[in-house]
Amino acid sequence: MSLKVFVIAGEASGDQLGASLLQALQERAGGIEVRGIGGSAMLKTGLHESLFPIEELSVMGIAEILPRIPIFLRLIGKTVQAIRVFNPDVVITIDSPDFCFRVAEKLAKMGNSAKRIHYVAPTVWAWREGRAAKIARFLDGMICLFPFEPVYFEKEGLKSCFAGHPVMASGLIEGDGARFRKKHNIPVDQKILGLFCGSRRREVTELAPIMIKVAQDFVKEYPRTLCLFPTLPKWKETLESMCREVGLDALVASDESEKWDAFRAPDVALAVSGTVGLEIALAGVPHAILYKMHPLTWAMVKRLVKIRFAHLGNILMGHMVYPEFIQDNAAAETILPALRVLASSVAERSVQIQTARNLRLMLDPDPNENAAERAAAFVMSFLK
Repeated sequence: MSLKVFVIAGEASGDQLGASLLQALQERAGGIEVRGIGGSAMLKTGLHESLFPIEELSVMGIAEILPRIPIFLRLIGKTVQAIRVFNPDVVITIDSPDFCFRVAEKLAKMGNSAKRIHYVAPTVWAWREGRAAKIARFLDGMICLFPFEPVYFEKEGLKSCFAGHPVMASGLIEGDGARFRKKHNIPVDQKILGLFCGSRRREVTELAPIMIKVAQDFVKEYPRTLCLFPTLPKWKETLESMCREVGLDALVASDESEKWDAFRAPDVALAVSGTVGLEIALAGVPHAILYKMHPLTWAMVKRLVKIRFAHLGNILMGHMVYPEFIQDNAAAETILPALRVLASSVAERSVQIQTARNLRLMLDPDPNENAAERAAAFVMSFLK
């Protein structure tokens, strides 16, 4: 009899995590029956169909979520009902805490017998540490990406594990920037400015224009520069159109088969804050990050966040390595000087390149076993 698994992923990064975990569970369990919410990656690795498109959940920020509360409540109800009908052995929720925790809490209150395990710990170390105690009341397990996270949940009685960051097994480290250059006929001595705007709609529509303005100013100083936008296929036409409108000559790369080659090709880069910033850091590409959110969201975040940094690399290192431009500082005139230094200073570049090696060691506790395998072992420990 196969293991019955219900998985919920609310965005592209969660979809990738879910796909890797499903594959690892398949290998350990010898057979799994999967239902849930996911995207193209999970649909290729066991999920028959998604209960609804994951784009319905790809909303970030308090001000952005408020208008969608009625939709969220309806989707929560639909998901809980689907879980009751499927009657799984385990419900695995991945990131998207605004949605996932509400589903898990409802299941707990109903007395549903499925084990409830969350993948990607909420940032209780950054703000609202008290959430850990609340979460422990309705979850059975927590899978963490960073080595400092389990203690926050274990002290509240929630079984937790540090699985390691999945990007270490993603193919990023094996990416080949020279191969990307050769494929696209980019001369070895031509500078590449990488522009990484994330996967969420708001990041593309509101942050990409800032990045494009920075790129325009950068090209004026370094005329022989190729601007490279590695992105998801769904954003290719949008980004190409945005670049055309302002006359920026840019290569928008969306071929999944060359994703990690594209990540390692730039000489210098600008990225949105989040997972993509960590990925570029691990790739050893000197870069800065930016982020700008709705003013209402920012006003609340400013009062609640207790950490000094936004970049995950800076948080892990405990000091500023990667320049950050957040909210009012997220403007071309403030970002450009930092990119100028990163493009020309051997000393500044070498600091970030060395930090990449340190981060890799921190995020890969055992090179003989990847994050998905460790996460799958943790899930199976609840089901023996």
